Amino acid sequence: MDEEKKSLVERLFRGLDKFLILGVIITFVEVLLEVGFRYVLNKPLTWGGELSQTVLVWLTFVGAASVLLQGGHIAIDMLVPLIPSDKAKRLLRLVGSLAILIFVTVGFWAGWQVVARTWSMRTTAMQIPSGILYLAFPVGCLLTIPVALRDIYRAVKGAESR
Repeated sequence: MDEEKKSLVERLFRGLDKFLILGVIITFVEVLLEVGFRYVLNKPLTWGGELSQTVLVWLTFVGAASVLLQGGHIAIDMLVPLIPSDKAKRLLRLVGSLAILIFVTVGFWAGWQVVARTWSMRTTAMQIPSGILYLAFPVGCLLTIPVALRDIYRAVKGAESR
């Protein structure tokens, strides 16, 4: 990718980071409300746990794409520095990025199948489509695809991917 496209991806993910921050705030406020209603008013919220569960699932899968963009996923790379060849290191990065691309492509397709099967079902408390919860996985996979493609491009071109 050239610099313009890279900055476009980063601009898109900046908006995504704001979405993730909003999710954390929503979860925090919901938990405070839940504690207050349950222990102060002795009247627990029926929808509270379901809301925080849904938001946390979305934070997990959508946030994974954002973390990959920043190179923040945990990696065990103690053997990589021992490899003397830059070509071999690039090949390892390429193989890893290709594995991620294959996983998220299959994950998107399979996740979409689950969403399609569960969309007509309703959640217990909030009465929203159950597919909304499961939609987080294919959306997270879809968001990861351009990042994986960027890393593949960098591995092929010899640029530093992280």
